[in-house]
Amino acid sequence: MTCQNQVGVKNILLTFRDCDTDAVYGPIAHLLSSEDLPTWRLCPYNNDPLPHGYVKRQPTNPEVEIKVIRDLRIPLSMYQGCSDVTLQVEYFNGLVYSAARGTGTGDEESDTHEVTMTISFREIDEMLPNGLLESNEVVIPPTFAPTALAA
Repeated sequence: MTCQNQVGVKNILLTFRDCDTDAVYGPIAHLLSSEDLPTWRLCPYNNDPLPHGYVKRQPTNPEVEIKVIRDLRIPLSMYQGCSDVTLQVEYFNGLVYSAARGTGTGDEESDTHEVTMTISFREIDEMLPNGLLESNEVVIPPTFAPTALAA
């Protein structure tokens, strides 16, 4: 059972694979370092505006930016782009985001306690809460106003 109106992250699991040594760290649970929730970009392209309301699609990578408290069992460099990252974030309302083999792309520095990670992935999976797409409501067919008869 989930709380539909509760906002926030319930679980964060991170796994790191060192790009140079293939050493694996995790999966290890992490906590957010602030009240800021992770921000997601799932669309695999950007739309560049063109004249007359048209757009041109430019391919890009799905991304997440997340601020976590560093686990001291994991080298800081793993958080900053020297590893493949697998991520799973579960929210209190039942949403779950999962992504594998991402790479850190941000230039953020760390105070060695908190780390801001910007991670690019080929794909990010989004699992919606159970029953979200189900509807128990009665569907009312649209009614159209009768057109006025010409006299």
